[in-house]
Amino acid sequence: MSQSYAPRDRLPKGVTALSKSRGGRGFRATIRRGKGAEVHLGLYATAWLAAFAHGVAARVLGRGEGPPVEIPLAEQPSAKEVWAITANVRLRLELDRPPRRVDESPPSPDDLFALFDITVVGFWRSQAADDSWGHPGAGLDAAAGQLVAATRLLFWSRSHPTPLEAMTRLLGRRLDAVFRRSDVTGEVIDDDGDDDWRIARWLVHPDAFVTSRARGFRDEVRDLYPDLFSDDDAGGPIPPWAKVLGLLPPFNLERVRAAYRARSRTVHPDVGGSNAEFVQLQAAYEDARAYCESRST
Repeated sequence: MSQSYAPRDRLPKGVTALSKSRGGRGFRATIRRGKGAEVHLGLYATAWLAAFAHGVAARVLGRGEGPPVEIPLAEQPSAKEVWAITANVRLRLELDRPPRRVDESPPSPDDLFALFDITVVGFWRSQAADDSWGHPGAGLDAAAGQLVAATRLLFWSRSHPTPLEAMTRLLGRRLDAVFRRSDVTGEVIDDDGDDDWRIARWLVHPDAFVTSRARGFRDEVRDLYPDLFSDDDAGGPIPPWAKVLGLLPPFNLERVRAAYRARSRTVHPDVGGSNAEFVQLQAAYEDARAYCESRST
């Protein structure tokens, strides 16, 4: 589909151009709902698809002001795109709920989620890491498709999360574990949370590939969202104390203290940790404080 669009200052209403295309989608559609916060309507490949999403939102919210955006004939969405964009916009505006299937004595949600996390996602991530496909990313695409199919088989009951909810929940856990930053987790999920295939692709994205033809999970997130990471801390090696704390740049005292408290809950001797681990954590905390204080003077 054509990527042509009007200059930045003439983009259709409710459409913004992203500084870097995210998975081939370089335009964001938004709409303000009454006096509340702006609603993110998704990312799109062209400005005109994003404009169509904004138009759908305006119609379902009952806004008739102004003429509709005239989309060029060559940029008109297909019937499939019309259906998908309309469904996505209604979900984002919380007008619809994802469909659920009939309940027939399913296993407990906790047991099912543990199976999904450890066995299913773990298997397809290992398959994607074997980067022996024809071009970088092909293994990710294939593994993501298989994971979506497996998730729909597992999460079928009304007592379960929907397949998309299950994958989104697990992706949130992974982002929190890797970056320990709610803004990073929120931005990635806000961009891709309406697309089960893209969420699945993030889940199967390995920490590192067998070869060096593609970026691992952490580097891929940092590359697609550079504005969320400090330029001062982005390029150098991670200090040993940061690895002990489980902390990634940018470094500041507030984040260091939060990471220390979080790690203490798992390595303190009173909760089953070892004395050696806790001593190492305390030493890392002191080194991190000294680093941050030296940067602030």
